[in-house]
Amino acid sequence: MNTGDQADDAMLRHIFAEVQRAIQIKDPLGRAAVIAEQIQPYSGWALRWAIEECRLAGIPWTVISAAVHRPYPTLLRQLDAGGPVYVVRPAHSHTGNFDGQTPLRRAAFALANRFADLMMTAPGTVTGVRLADAVRDLSVAQGMMDNPLLIDPAPLLDATGLLLTVADAIAPDQVSRRPQERAVWEALAELRACYSRDRGEIEAAHQVLTEIAEVQPAG
Repeated sequence: MNTGDQADDAMLRHIFAEVQRAIQIKDPLGRAAVIAEQIQPYSGWALRWAIEECRLAGIPWTVISAAVHRPYPTLLRQLDAGGPVYVVRPAHSHTGNFDGQTPLRRAAFALANRFADLMMTAPGTVTGVRLADAVRDLSVAQGMMDNPLLIDPAPLLDATGLLLTVADAIAPDQVSRRPQERAVWEALAELRACYSRDRGEIEAAHQVLTEIAEVQPAG
């Protein structure tokens, strides 16, 4: 292991320790302080170091950009500035990025990936059979959100709500102890939490965008 790898590991261990500390804090203000002062800034530095290690390893910028889902010029500007690198785009009411990279969408992607793994390894489970259509519909809704001409969040929110309703109808004793199936239910729990927290904000932001579009002159 080279010096760069050791530094990256030390940074990630620091972030992991702070995450564990934040989990133990029940006071929302104290938790917010740890996230703002420790977790978020250090994650930016960890990403910067990881990108620098990629470059030292000869990995092309095109590959790095694809891996972190940010264009090369954006990454280069942040690296040239000498500070941490952030790739999550903030949502602003005037940008149309009301959904941004919200926890809801990330949880939906994680669920889709885990469900695909389950269907590859054990397609006949109760979870796989009962949730297949709802997960497919959620994936379709995700694709609609990526179309700039279809920015209505209703399909994504509706598909998420329907999926959770279908999942609620599955009794716990019908779920096996198979790791892939358990992983799907862990992702469902995350999706449920994000849906509860994100839904109102996404709908409110979309309403603001709609009202702005209605009052702006065409062309």
